[in-house]
Amino acid sequence: MSNTDKHEEFSKTVEKVRASRPLRPEVEKFTFYDERGQKLYALLSDINILIVQLHDEVLKNVFTDIDYYHVVDVMPMWIRDAGHSQESAMSRSFFEKLVGANNNTFVHKFLYYHDCEMLVNALQNRFNTVETMFSQVYDILTPVLKHKDYDNVIFMINEDTERVNAYINTIIINLASSCDIMTKIAIELNGMGTIDYAKYPKMLSANATYGVSKGLPDTLKQDGTYFAKSRPVEIVKVETLRNEIVHNGSLDFHALLYYGVKGDDIENWILSPAFTEDGNFESFCGRKKFYDDPERTWNRELPKMVYDFLLVAQATIQLLLKTYSRDYFESPDDLKKYHKEILALAPSFMKIAEKEFKKAQEVKPNKE
Repeated sequence: MSNTDKHEEFSKTVEKVRASRPLRPEVEKFTFYDERGQKLYALLSDINILIVQLHDEVLKNVFTDIDYYHVVDVMPMWIRDAGHSQESAMSRSFFEKLVGANNNTFVHKFLYYHDCEMLVNALQNRFNTVETMFSQVYDILTPVLKHKDYDNVIFMINEDTERVNAYINTIIINLASSCDIMTKIAIELNGMGTIDYAKYPKMLSANATYGVSKGLPDTLKQDGTYFAKSRPVEIVKVETLRNEIVHNGSLDFHALLYYGVKGDDIENWILSPAFTEDGNFESFCGRKKFYDDPERTWNRELPKMVYDFLLVAQATIQLLLKTYSRDYFESPDDLKKYHKEILALAPSFMKIAEKEFKKAQEVKPNKE
């Protein structure tokens, strides 16, 4: 075959690959009909339910002497949203003045609870992002490769290659991030009984990251969880990938996507690097990504890696729920008990708002 013929064949292959997009039916097949997709999405759903329960346990561990549901309806939204949400347009200085004007245990407990709620929400968001990105990956990547040899194989660098690699990176980074957030939640839960609410408490886990065992009891360091004394290989593998992506760049010189053409079938894949049994890269000197197995693709490896990691996450949340489970505190008279603190919230807001408004309206005298 002449060089001209080879070039023409290559050009036809490229056009054939481009014409094959989109692969939307494949994501539906993977998500709902492929066994790996069914198991993974069922596990993510179960984790979501467990995190809802975790919200409840955090609430019960903070409000050990206040009936939250009897008083929450009269609490202003700034206590939850200011400094946490776009739903609040409040500045830091305004918030600080409000906290100072409502300097009591009742308000401090609500403030601290919503700080902890933010952590639990962050954990939930990590897994929701993984679920969303997973479907995006298989909107581009062929879920199940049917062929081992092809008529033609090419690689491409285009928008699809950048997108699918970005989706995989996002999954890895969010899974790794869940380790930090889960650690923070565990530290807060473990220390809630010692918190002094005479002032607005700082977060016990403010500077904590995954791997910091300080403040965590041995009862949490169980095998098969985030906090196991010997770090699970499922965690090590994700952390290895995360550290490489965040600190050292990428997993290849360029984001590549390989396409194989077999008759009318077109499949695509990304190769996965080799790992040791303990979850680290197979490495030598400055080389850490060895692609020696053509069947070790992210198409095949990603579902298993994510599923195995999520099993550890599931076990960890279950352990937290079991360890810190307690009864809800009920006291129907709490509206009356805390009426002074509750009634002071609105006037303090108006007083500070009035001062801020007058300050903003002040006009400096003209110098003539």
